Amino acid sequence: MPIHQRDIFRIFQTIGMLKRVWIFVFFLGLYSLLPVFKEYSSYSTVADLPSNIFSILGLVLSLVLVFRTNRAYDRWWEARILWGKLVNISRNVAIKIHECAELDLAERKELHLHIASFSFALKDHLRSGVKLKTVPGWAAVDENPQHVPSWIVRRIYRDMVELVQKQRLSDTEFLLIDTDLHEFLNVCGGCERIRNTLIAGSYRSYALKSLALYLFVLPWGLVQELNWLTVPITMILGYMMVGLETIADTVEEPFGTDLDDLRLEDLCHTIDRTTAELLEVPVLVPAK
Repeated sequence: MPIHQRDIFRIFQTIGMLKRVWIFVFFLGLYSLLPVFKEYSSYSTVADLPSNIFSILGLVLSLVLVFRTNRAYDRWWEARILWGKLVNISRNVAIKIHECAELDLAERKELHLHIASFSFALKDHLRSGVKLKTVPGWAAVDENPQHVPSWIVRRIYRDMVELVQKQRLSDTEFLLIDTDLHEFLNVCGGCERIRNTLIAGSYRSYALKSLALYLFVLPWGLVQELNWLTVPITMILGYMMVGLETIADTVEEPFGTDLDDLRLEDLCHTIDRTTAELLEVPVLVPAK
């Protein structure tokens, strides 16, 4: 799909993703009718709030939401950097081992299986968990390791040691390859840290409560100057602020399958395709 068509498609997907925000905004609009009716009743002077205090409250709330959004995006971006690093080290390991050890076809296929299947295993490991038999290329294996990505990297190291013992790799070449090879588990550990360490629950709760309180009192301060315009203005502000919080909540966990999560399947197929090309072997999983 061309980039501009994909961007248009994502806009419509985003509208669907934020449908919960639209529902909230609808009820917020109904709620904002209360101060409007009050303004045209005999209780027009009751519960009046000066509108200028909302400039200060809005500034404070915006700082809270900006920090929340930035921290969520930092997690997403760090995850993207780690997976970009995985693409690079996969290529480097394939090139170095192939060129240093002069692998035959069967050995190249096995190396490609290890490198490509690591990315597929890591993808599922970061989601709902992974069993070795469900990883492409390992359906016939009887072993059932608890940490599948580590098990696959161990297999690569085992083959490397055999090449050294057969004097097809020198100690210097082994160390050269290991500068990239050990990064597989560093990437895995970094992704696990992001998945397991969310933003502190107390801060998330504080941001939500602050946002709810601000929107609850907002129409009572706007109604004196805006009258009926209080309803659409409150709904617009509610959509902007609640939508920002919703996006932050989605982006905070980048390894899922939501619209804004990382496209891990595409990255896995990139690793599979490029390493297969470098090693001159068939791909492990044909792209759909």
